[in-house]
Amino acid sequence: MTDLLFFQLRRVGRNRQYLFFTVLLPALFTVFFTKVIGGQAGATDYQDVAGSVLVSMMAYGAIGAALGATIRMAFDRSSGWLRQLRVTPVPTGSVFAVDVVVGALLVLPSLVVVALVGRFVNGVDLGLGTWLALVGSLWAGAVVFVALGVAVGLALDAQAAGAAIGILGTVLAALGGLWFPVELFPAGMATVARTLPSYWFAELGRDVAAGTFAGTPVLVLAGYGVLFAAAALAVARRRPLHAVAG
Repeated sequence: MTDLLFFQLRRVGRNRQYLFFTVLLPALFTVFFTKVIGGQAGATDYQDVAGSVLVSMMAYGAIGAALGATIRMAFDRSSGWLRQLRVTPVPTGSVFAVDVVVGALLVLPSLVVVALVGRFVNGVDLGLGTWLALVGSLWAGAVVFVALGVAVGLALDAQAAGAAIGILGTVLAALGGLWFPVELFPAGMATVARTLPSYWFAELGRDVAAGTFAGTPVLVLAGYGVLFAAAALAVARRRPLHAVAG
């Protein structure tokens, strides 16, 4: 099982598209949005803008990493890779667990890189304890999107999965207020935004960065986590990991 875990980590880690969209792109967006929006704000507001953009881009990168690392299960089923694993001593449940762990671990590079860019390029000034709490809380919260990725990866065939990750990522980022503040949305869109897990994921990070704690983001994310995990288990019972898609 340990060998399978390291193999899967190396396999996804060598994917240049995955690294670009989940690590490099959020880091570039962090600089771009901070300079554009922060440049229009006064010097006194720059830190607030930089901190808000930082959290949003950390959330954006974490969501993309979680979905990208787990939705590949659809491709593994279609290619026959999961059927090949049946001849190994690794139980099917352990294969499933490895994919979940891989999804969680691959969120961390995106969080760390965007945090470093925010600190050393954009000048976001947080204490060491706050930085660690921010990365740790978003890493823990990203489990919700790992569960979502697993559910979608198990439910869809390979071709549909590729489109799904793009649509999901865009909807969660755009409507969840990760690209533009929800305060700029029309009233109807703002209401929709506050029903999405991505909005509350970013709110969790903002609370931690501000040194405050509100239970609402945690409760909402926990509820979504249970919902997505239950969906993943339900799909897994209907479509075993070793079944051939299509």
